Amino acid sequence: MRKRIFKYGILVLIGGFLLYRFLPIGDYCGGFVALANYVLFGGLLILSFLIITIIDLIKLWKKKQKFDFIPLLIVLSIGILFYFQNGLENEKFWTEKTLSGRIEIESTPKSGLLRLYENGTFGATLYSADYSCTFQGKYELTDNVLNLKRKDLAELTEDVFTTAYIIEKKNKSIKPIDNKFGAIEIIE
Repeated sequence: MRKRIFKYGILVLIGGFLLYRFLPIGDYCGGFVALANYVLFGGLLILSFLIITIIDLIKLWKKKQKFDFIPLLIVLSIGILFYFQNGLENEKFWTEKTLSGRIEIESTPKSGLLRLYENGTFGATLYSADYSCTFQGKYELTDNVLNLKRKDLAELTEDVFTTAYIIEKKNKSIKPIDNKFGAIEIIE
């Protein structure tokens, strides 16, 4: 019984590390390190599954024990979750996006994406040449004035985003109140 719990636990733990990146809770970054994590934990999951399956096949052949299909079901479940989460258009699948905008900083490899969600939260993603970081928080929208409730947002996003904007839907732009920041183009 303990051996089964151990082998199931290993597969679930490795699968959890593989899928953890897809839960956009709090701030998170991605890039080459995220790719390396996928390769590492995906490889460990496949290797662990192969070792467990070979041991089960040897027991089936030598001791005539029943084959254990639960590791196969665990790995298939993790694979299906990975496939669907990887293809999600909306990272926060539990709420709907209400507004999205992008900003590109000229003559630099930096750009950004701002997403507002129905549940009163936002995600501000800073893209650089080889990585991206998403910073999250709450927002307040009064008339056309958008206040992002994150005091350190400008510092964290290297002055790509600020905390106060005016939304101009006619011009399809989100203009910062402080002119030292660039305007964000609303995307559909």
